[in-house]
Amino acid sequence: MPDTIPIELLTHIKQKREHVDTFVAAAVPRKRRLQNMTIVGGTLAAALTAAPAVGGQAFTAWLTGALGLSSPSWRLLCGAAAVCSVLATVATQLLKSNNLEERVSRALTCRARLEVLELGIVTGQVSAEQATSEYLRCAEEAAFLDA
Repeated sequence: MPDTIPIELLTHIKQKREHVDTFVAAAVPRKRRLQNMTIVGGTLAAALTAAPAVGGQAFTAWLTGALGLSSPSWRLLCGAAAVCSVLATVATQLLKSNNLEERVSRALTCRARLEVLELGIVTGQVSAEQATSEYLRCAEEAAFLDA
C-alpha cells in the first residue's frame, strides 16, 4: 500500500463496506419476501374469485357440500380472496413507502465502489486525494444506512 494513503482511510472504507454488507444481507431477502407476497397474494386473490365465477353455481354447491359448510362456499372464497388482496396491497405499500428497491440499489452500487476504491488503494492506482474524494461520495450516498 502506498505511503501517501492514510491507513485510517482504508480502515474507514472497510468499516463502511461491512456496514453496507450488513444492510444488503438484511434488505435483499426482505425485498424478495415482499415482492413474493405481492405476487402470490394477488394471484391467489384472482384465483379464489375466478373459481366461483367460472364454475358457477354448480361449483359453489359442490364445494359447499364437499367442505360441509352451513353457508355458501363463495362467501369463504371471497373472504379468502379479500385477505389475499389486502396482504398483496400491504406488501406493495411496504416496498414503496420504505423505498426498499432504491435503497438496495444504492447500497449495492456503494458496495461496488468501495470495493473498487479499496483495490485501487492497495494496488497504488488511486491517489490519496482521489481516494478521500471517492470515499466521501460513497459515504454521502450511503447516508440512509445510518438513519
